[in-house]
Amino acid sequence: MFKQNKIIDDWNNCSDEWFSNTKFDELFSALDKDPYKDFPQTMAAMIKEYYPDLKGKNVCVPSCGDNTAVFSFCALGAKVTATDISYKQIENARKIAEKMSFNVNYHVCDSMKLNELSDNIYDLVYTSNGVHVWINDLNAMYSNIDRILKKDGKYMLFDTHPFGRPFDSKKVDKGIFEIFKPYEEVGSFGEVPNFHWRIQDYVNALIKSGFVISRMEEFHSVIDDIPACNYLSEESDINHDNFNWHSNRYAALPQCLGLCSHKV
Repeated sequence: MFKQNKIIDDWNNCSDEWFSNTKFDELFSALDKDPYKDFPQTMAAMIKEYYPDLKGKNVCVPSCGDNTAVFSFCALGAKVTATDISYKQIENARKIAEKMSFNVNYHVCDSMKLNELSDNIYDLVYTSNGVHVWINDLNAMYSNIDRILKKDGKYMLFDTHPFGRPFDSKKVDKGIFEIFKPYEEVGSFGEVPNFHWRIQDYVNALIKSGFVISRMEEFHSVIDDIPACNYLSEESDINHDNFNWHSNRYAALPQCLGLCSHKV
């Protein structure tokens, strides 16, 4: 039996601290200057290519987490719906949205079901980094994303590149490259269960769910993305040498994956 309640409890328990540590003042200041600032540059380019004007478009952000992507879409003029399985994440996000006078339609629901959302109403669905590790059934999530999208609507995902998953991340931070599992082993891992999906898992599940893949990007983190995409980081904590593969061999691998697919 999949321990989904463990995930819910874990996020409910850490939500207050997570939101209190996120530098929303800096985020909103950055968004005033550039509403795409919270997206990695590669994903911002993808969004601009397919949606040069998001004003009035219906956008859904499942597993909305810290809501930085949600607030970015609000800054771009979209009509945003945000969902999360954690009621505390929704509660904390709603407080900030109300403070900023953002009109976000929030729902507490499972991204693999999206049972609070109606069919055929969204122009764009977007999932951000860190969503897929909590999903145990990609086909279910993608099928329901397909269901809520309008015909020709797009689903874009941004997440950690699977090539980094076999390495022990705690040791990588210390410059030690130790593989703790084969690439093909997807999990679940840990007491709070998480999954390490491969590129083929994303692609095959999207195709099975009826999507046509329009574009794929494998890309590196860049220095300009960092405070923009991680408001938990202090500028002083950023080691610029980590972005140079000559000094950090791990940086030779792509760190991020972006996919755009559309409903037919």
